[in-house]
Amino acid sequence: MNMQATYNYIKRVFSEFAFFLLLFPLFFIYSGYNELFGFLTFKYVFGNFLIILSIAACIFVLFFFIFRNIKKAAVYCFLIELVLLIFGFIHDSLKTFGITAFLTKYTTLIPVIIVIFIILFFLVRRSKRNFSDLFTFLNLLFLILLLSEIPNSIKRYQLDKSVHNLIDFRFTAFHNYAPQNKQADTSKPDIYLLVFDALGSTTSIKTHLDFDNSNLDSFLKKNGFFVLKNAKANYNWTIYSMSTMFNLEYLPHWIVPVMNEPKVHFWGTEALKNNSLFQILKSENYKIYNYQPLSFDNNDWPGPPYFGFFKTQHFYFKTLPGRLQRDIFWNFMTTDISLIKNKQLIAIEERNKQQKALLDTTIALVKKTCSLGPIPKFVYGHFMTTHDPYIFDSTGKVLGGEQALAKNKKNEAKDYINQVKVADSIINELVQHIKQTNKQNTIIIVTGDHGFPTEIINRSGYSFDMFSAFYFPDQQYVTLNDSIQPINYFRIILNKFFKTNYPLLRDSSVVVTTETELIKKGTSIK
Repeated sequence: MNMQATYNYIKRVFSEFAFFLLLFPLFFIYSGYNELFGFLTFKYVFGNFLIILSIAACIFVLFFFIFRNIKKAAVYCFLIELVLLIFGFIHDSLKTFGITAFLTKYTTLIPVIIVIFIILFFLVRRSKRNFSDLFTFLNLLFLILLLSEIPNSIKRYQLDKSVHNLIDFRFTAFHNYAPQNKQADTSKPDIYLLVFDALGSTTSIKTHLDFDNSNLDSFLKKNGFFVLKNAKANYNWTIYSMSTMFNLEYLPHWIVPVMNEPKVHFWGTEALKNNSLFQILKSENYKIYNYQPLSFDNNDWPGPPYFGFFKTQHFYFKTLPGRLQRDIFWNFMTTDISLIKNKQLIAIEERNKQQKALLDTTIALVKKTCSLGPIPKFVYGHFMTTHDPYIFDSTGKVLGGEQALAKNKKNEAKDYINQVKVADSIINELVQHIKQTNKQNTIIIVTGDHGFPTEIINRSGYSFDMFSAFYFPDQQYVTLNDSIQPINYFRIILNKFFKTNYPLLRDSSVVVTTETELIKKGTSIK
């Protein structure tokens, strides 16, 4: 077959067969996979692809029986497929470009989409065209788009390989670790890090919410703690705040501290399992217990990851049904439609029960480590108690579905205070248990990772004012001051207890932005 004959054959095939019904879903899945390259399993990706194909096949069959024409059914099926799959991209783009809020509301968009599809239905049904040119164009378009994702895969692979899938792979503090003398394992202190997500400082809670939480300060001081009055987070977002604490360094210069890039949740939470501090402690023969819900594959955590929806709903939340569920389902808080309300009640009650069960399990796991030894240990407990969604009422009991539905934004400060009271109780319980049952040579850090959200701060992110307190076994705190930031916490501890010479870094609080580009353009990664 000569070149001309081959060209004619391909042209005829492309004009007659609706390959785009397969190529478009394949492109949608492949481009979505590239966004989280290396973090999604083949089974998960292929399963989502089969679901989309199955739905598309049902739509095609339905409209084939309506139109009695394969090409018309293919065209209309593609139009539905297009809106269903790229609705999230279109909606986000409209908001990014500053389109008026009226035009981006679902109450406007959904009726418009319905009207458009009614019009298109009659246009396609009455059309006398054979759609050959449209078939050729769509087949070529999605074939080219699909092939264009291959270089993107190569780029993503090279990027992930260069950064080891970590927000900070430099491990500068670990490479510079040089204790002045070697200690026996029995003389090394156990370290307990108890992090209460979004727990604000006593001063900030009093100033902004008019709630006196000084009983917590008094309790800790009575137990020999040094309470920081002016503690501030380095970043107003958990992932960056904790990874910075553990790496003893600010984010690399090529990282933009953003919250809307899905990759950051994977790179950032991986840093809570693999970082300078953990490498240092492992070199000192420490056993690490990592009881935090943030990382995706944390073998120490008994429940689902807090950001699990980034993986389980990665493709779904890009689609029209996914966006409707994510953005609208929880807005029907006062609906009288029994079906919707009952589903809400069940979902909320199950979520709250699960949160409480995981909280109790985490408390129990932290306590259990006190009976383990003689190997020195680092115990990291991360509690979401003071982070929304708030699950406790004023008495410390778990909210039922009806109670949760009755809540609204006006009660947010009051609801937060209820969670603070529960957090105070947990801190009392754990501190007393650790001091009574663990060895005397134990360091305890009770801290937030950032402050609480206020009405003013909600527009730009969380506040920085956070709670923080230290217990050293010798109760000598000359190396601490009231405004030490998390980036220096373990520099101070390593200097004091392991005789290192880490310089303290400058204090800085960096606002996390709502941009979407994680890697600064034009920067080299080294």
